[in-house]
Amino acid sequence: MSFFTGKTKLVNASPIPSSTAKSSSPGKVTKEAAVALLHDHDFFLKTDPHHVSHRTLAPVTEDEKESSADAAAARQTYQLPRDVEPVGRPAVCVYEVVDHVPNPVWSSSVVSREELVSVKDGLFVRIRSPLAVVMETRWYVRERKGAVVDNNGEKGEEGEAELELVEDCEITCSKLLVGIVKGQVDNNWQGIHARIMARMVEDAKKSAP
Repeated sequence: MSFFTGKTKLVNASPIPSSTAKSSSPGKVTKEAAVALLHDHDFFLKTDPHHVSHRTLAPVTEDEKESSADAAAARQTYQLPRDVEPVGRPAVCVYEVVDHVPNPVWSSSVVSREELVSVKDGLFVRIRSPLAVVMETRWYVRERKGAVVDNNGEKGEEGEAELELVEDCEITCSKLLVGIVKGQVDNNWQGIHARIMARMVEDAKKSAP
């Protein structure tokens, strides 16, 4: 890593409403359903408040086609972290994403390449933006620490979420840009989490008997 390159990490977590075992809402958000929603790439990309459009980038070579379809080949071609195990097909979905981000550094239209990998507990996202900005984020659903367990072994109390949505982000870019990129994540994460969780609750209500 260059002397001029900086790194920073951010972890944001939000309790998922209606995910308690004793929820009085029409439908309970299950971990399986929450993870399945994260695997909906089209929906996920649109949760960013700066999103303008996106399109799938088709592989340009036969080797890339094979790598996109096969998890083992994808690991080498896309240099996936060791603990990222693709569960979908294609193993890696690549998108061109256009965002409207007015700021002193970029123009209003920022075109990024995003690699999305569906994994067992959520989604791995690598974003490559102009000026050599790279963000690797692990989105996953987990049981909340300290969740209450009653005598029947059921977790959760009325009004207390059993599950939480976690965003674990690592930013790599010029040291001059670290503060700007980190600020964008800090400003946007709550709105993105809210959109995702609102859809989780909506889907749970629709699937309730």
